[in-house]
Amino acid sequence: MSAVELNAPQQAAVEHGQGPLLIVAGAGTGKTRVIVERVGYLLGTVEALQPEQVLALTFANKAAGEMRQRARERFGEQAGRCRFSTFHSFCYELLAETGPSRALDRIDQWIFLRRNLEALELDYYFKTSEPGRFLADLVDFASRCHDNLVTPAEYSQYIERLAADCASKAGAPSPGCDEAEIARQKEVSRVFALLEQLQEEQGLLSFGSMISRAVRLLDDSPELLRRLQQRYQYILVDEFQDTNTAQFELLVRLSGTRKNLAVVGDDDQAIYRFRGASFASFEQFAERYPEHMRIVLDRNYRSTRKILTVAGAAIASNSQDRYMPDKKLVTDNDAGPEVEVWEFADDVAQAEYTAQHIGESMHQGAVKSYSEFAVLYRAHNHRNRLVEALRRRGIPFAIRNLAVNNLSVIRDLVAALRVIGNARGDPADSVSLVRVLADPRWQMGPELLRRYCREAVTQRKILWEVIEQSAPEQDWKGRQGFLEFLRRFRALAEQERLADWFPLLTAEMGLPRSLEERPAFTAFSEFVTRWDKEKCSSGLLSEFLEYFQYFEEAGGTIALGEPSEGALGAAVNSGAQQQLWAATDEAISEEANLGKVQLMTVHAAKGLEFERVIVWNLVRRAFPTTHRRPLIELPPALWKGPLPRGDFHIEEERRLFYVALTRARHSLVLSTISNPKQRPSIFLDQLQDVGPPHLVRTHPVHSPVTPPVEPVDGKAPAAADAGARLAEWVAAPVPPEEEFTLSISQLDTYLECPLKYHFRHQWKIPVPAPPPLLFGIIVHGALKEVMAAVAQNSDGTLEEKIREILDRRWPKTGFPDPVQERKYRELGLEQLVGAAQDWGKKGIVLLYQEKSFEIRSGGCRLVGRIDQLHRIPGGGVELVEYKTGRPQTQKEADRSQQITLYARACRQ
Repeated sequence: MSAVELNAPQQAAVEHGQGPLLIVAGAGTGKTRVIVERVGYLLGTVEALQPEQVLALTFANKAAGEMRQRARERFGEQAGRCRFSTFHSFCYELLAETGPSRALDRIDQWIFLRRNLEALELDYYFKTSEPGRFLADLVDFASRCHDNLVTPAEYSQYIERLAADCASKAGAPSPGCDEAEIARQKEVSRVFALLEQLQEEQGLLSFGSMISRAVRLLDDSPELLRRLQQRYQYILVDEFQDTNTAQFELLVRLSGTRKNLAVVGDDDQAIYRFRGASFASFEQFAERYPEHMRIVLDRNYRSTRKILTVAGAAIASNSQDRYMPDKKLVTDNDAGPEVEVWEFADDVAQAEYTAQHIGESMHQGAVKSYSEFAVLYRAHNHRNRLVEALRRRGIPFAIRNLAVNNLSVIRDLVAALRVIGNARGDPADSVSLVRVLADPRWQMGPELLRRYCREAVTQRKILWEVIEQSAPEQDWKGRQGFLEFLRRFRALAEQERLADWFPLLTAEMGLPRSLEERPAFTAFSEFVTRWDKEKCSSGLLSEFLEYFQYFEEAGGTIALGEPSEGALGAAVNSGAQQQLWAATDEAISEEANLGKVQLMTVHAAKGLEFERVIVWNLVRRAFPTTHRRPLIELPPALWKGPLPRGDFHIEEERRLFYVALTRARHSLVLSTISNPKQRPSIFLDQLQDVGPPHLVRTHPVHSPVTPPVEPVDGKAPAAADAGARLAEWVAAPVPPEEEFTLSISQLDTYLECPLKYHFRHQWKIPVPAPPPLLFGIIVHGALKEVMAAVAQNSDGTLEEKIREILDRRWPKTGFPDPVQERKYRELGLEQLVGAAQDWGKKGIVLLYQEKSFEIRSGGCRLVGRIDQLHRIPGGGVELVEYKTGRPQTQKEADRSQQITLYARACRQ
C-alpha cells in the first residue's frame, strides 16, 4: 500500500480519534479521499475494530459504490467489507427485518394515490377536469412531514389547536383563521393520515417514510437500537449538507453515547432543499455536539485561481445563509485564463456561437476531445437550441439524465404495445394505430391511411374497424402481415407476462434500429423488467399500460444518466452493487461519453468536474428560476429544525450557480442573453457590482452555418421509423379544397398547435372527446331542453326536471374514471340549475339557440354556431356562449378571438 500525500487539515481529519467530527470541505478539496483514508486509518489503528463495524452513508448508489471501490483498492478486501450504503438503502433493509415491504418512489406514490382516489374523498384538492392535478402536491407534503418527523397524529393535533384558537377569536381578524383555510388544512390532515394507513396496511414504504419509520422503530425498540450502536462503532457521512432532520436524527441515534460520528460536507453546495434537505445541517450538528472537532478543507485541487476568485465572489452574496461566511478556497494551481461572460442578442445566437466555439476549439487543436466541454443549464428545456446547433455542425454530444419517453424509438414501441393491448378497438388509441401503421414494414402509404381516417369519421366507426373490415381491393402489401402480427402478439398479451414476450416483440420490430437508439431502447427494456419484478401483480400487458398511463400522467420519466439522488439500492457491501429501483444509469457508460460534448443540468453535474465549462442561459426567470411556493406548506410551527433566513430561494439558486462554477478545471464561460424581453441573470449583475478582476464580458458573433450537402439525386434517404415517416407525410401538402372552410374551434386548434390541427382536421384521425369536452357536449345538448323547462316551470319542480334531462342525456361510456364522472354529474346539475334559475329571475325572452353563421373572406369560409341569443328586460340582446369550465373575466372576454368573431357575425 503506497502512501497518499495529504495536506495538514486532511491529515487531521483522517487521524481524528474519538468523538464527533465536522469536516467542512469546499469544492474540489478531496473530501472523498479523506473519507476513504479515514476508513483505512480506523481499520489499521483501532484495536479489534472489524470492517463490518464501520458504516459510511451517502445519498447516491454510485457514490456509495465508488467509496467502497476506492477503499478496497487502497486498503484491500477487508476495507471492502465495511458497510457503504445510502440512507434509504440502510433504512429499507432495517425495516425489512420487521416484515416484508415494497418501496415506492415519488411517482409510484402518486400512482398509489391515483388508484385510491375514491377512498381519498378529495374536495378542495380535486380538479374535475384533471383528477390527478393535486396529487403531486399531496405527495410532496407527506414527504416534507416525514423529513421533519411529523406524524399524521401530530399534524392533526396542530390543526385542531389552530381551529380551537380561531374559534376563541371569533369576530377578530387573525392570520390563518379563515374558515375555508381551516377546512383545507383538515382535508390535508385527513388525506395524510389515510395515505399512511393505506400504505402500512399494504406493506408499502415511500422514500420519505423510510427514514422517519426507521427513526420511530429505533425509538420504540431499545434493544434493536443497542445492537446497532454496538455494531456500528464508527459512522461516516458524505454530502452532509443534503441531510434533512429525519436523517440527522437517525445519525444521532446510531452514534449513541460513543458519538463517533464524522460528517463531511459543504454548506455552499446545499442544493436539495426541494427534497427536504435542512438549510442548517451544520448548525444542528454544532448544537447537538458542542464538544465536536471542526476541520476545514479549503485547499482546492481542481480549478484555476481565476475561476475560484469568481466563484468566491458569487457565493459571498449568501452571507446570511452560510455556516462559515468568511470561508474562501485557495489553490496552488495556475491562474488560468480569464472567466468570460458571453452576451447575446437572442437564444439562437447563443446556441450558434456556442456550437461554433466548441467546433473551432476542436478543429484548431485547442482541445483534444469534445468531452473536455460541458454545458450546464438550469432546466432540461434550456438545451434545445444548442442541441439543434450541435447537430447541424456534426458535433457529437451526450445528454445526461435524458428522458427517453418522447424519443422516436420509445414512442414507436409504446404505440405498438397500446395497439396490441387494444384488442377491443378502444377509439382512444387511434393515434397509436396511425403511428404503428406508419412503420415502413407494413408498406402503408399516406393517401390510403388518410382515407381510412376520413372513413372512420364519416361512418362514425373506430379506425381499427375500418381497417379490419376494408374491402379486398383496398388491400395494401403489408396488410396480411400486419394483421398476423397483431393476432400473434394479442394472443401472447392475454396469457403471458409482458416481460416474457417483450424481447420477441422488439426483435420482430427490429429494435433498436441503430447504435444511437440502443441506450434509450435499453433504458426502456430495463424499465419493463423492473416493473415486472417489483411493481405489478399479474404482469400482463393490460396492467402495464394502466401503470404507464399513470406514470406519464404523474410526470414520470425514464432517464439516461446518473441515478436520481436518494435512489433506493442495496447496501454496497458485496462485489456487485444491486439496485432495487433507480433511474436508468447503466445505459450510457462513461466510455460511451468519451469524445462527446457533455450536456446536463447543474444538479446532474454535482460531484463531477470538466476541463471546460459553459454555464448556459444565465437569464432572469431561467437561472435563477422564479420562486413557486408549495401549494401545501408545512406550517413553521411543525418544523423540527431552524427555519430558513433571508430569501432562501435565491440563496439556494445561488448555491446551485456556485456548484456550476466550481465544476470547471481550466476554463469557465458564463453565457447570457440581453434584449427587451430577456435580461441577464441577477447573479451576473451582482458579479459585475462586486467586480472580480478576472471577469471579461464580450459580445461574440457567430458565422453562418454551412448547410448540409444535399444527396446527388436530390432525394433525402427514406425514413426508417414511424415517427420520421409521419413527419414526412405531414410535410407533404394536402390537396386544397375549392373553398377553404374553417370552424371557430378549428381556428382555435390551429392557433394552439398547427400540427395538432393538421392531424385532427386534415387527416381527420378519429379520437374520442376527452372528459372535459364530453361534459361540455352533454351540457350543451341539455340546455335547449332546460330553456323549455324554464318557460314551463309552474309547479316548482325545475331541479327535478333538469335532473331527468341530465340523466337521459348522460352517455354510458366516455368517462374512464368513476370519481371524475360522479363529480361531473354533480357539477352539470349545479350549472344547469344555476343557469335556469338565473334566466328565470331575469325574465329573458329566447330568440335563438345554436344559431349558425358564416363569414367569408379571401377564399376562406369561417363557420360557427352561437349557442344562445335572448332578449333581456330593457330591450337589449344578450349573446350567451356556454362554458362549463372556469368563467372568463371581462378582460379575457374582450381579448377572445371567439367572442370577437361572434360579435362580427351578429352585426351581419
